[in-house]
Amino acid sequence: MIRAQSIRIFRAERKVIRDFSLDIEPGKTVAILGPNGSGKSTLLGALSGDIAIAGGSISINKSLIDTYSIRELAKIRTVSAQHQRFPLAFTVYELLEMSRRFSGDKRSEEDAIAALDIQSLLARKVTSLSGGEQQRVGIAMALAQDTPYIFLDEPFAAQDLESTARIAQHLQTLASGGRAIVIVAHMTKSELAWCDQIIRIKAL
Repeated sequence: MIRAQSIRIFRAERKVIRDFSLDIEPGKTVAILGPNGSGKSTLLGALSGDIAIAGGSISINKSLIDTYSIRELAKIRTVSAQHQRFPLAFTVYELLEMSRRFSGDKRSEEDAIAALDIQSLLARKVTSLSGGEQQRVGIAMALAQDTPYIFLDEPFAAQDLESTARIAQHLQTLASGGRAIVIVAHMTKSELAWCDQIIRIKAL
């Protein structure tokens, strides 16, 4: 379990998260909602260990998150950023192979390819893809790592209704298999009714 206790986060000397607590349990899906500038992505970064907190504590399996090395974190959790940047012209297949190097297996990679419907993109250079295609590749890279905790920042932002439904269905399948999933989304509570917990962050 990942446990955040009374955490505080500053961004550019401005407090964006204050006294926030959350337990992220295996097999559960948590959605974080809120207006632009409320700190949703910052909170996701802190919970995944990528952003330092100013106060409180975050632990994974009862050990403080900042005691884990980068390699250890890579085996525990995976993160898909909101805006994927692919400066080098690797093929999609090459990126997926690199993504699962530390913690994934071939089955998790194949499941991600099918779930994100990117079979036709595997031989293409990632730099040639549209924004929505690049986002699906980024999510597939995260899922191919097959980690216990999955963090996704705006995974539906550049997707059409069909892709959104496909991604949501696969996330539910992963959760039913014991994965803990945290997503940031600009969606309504009714659209996220399949999530186990919905948290709304207010702008300070």
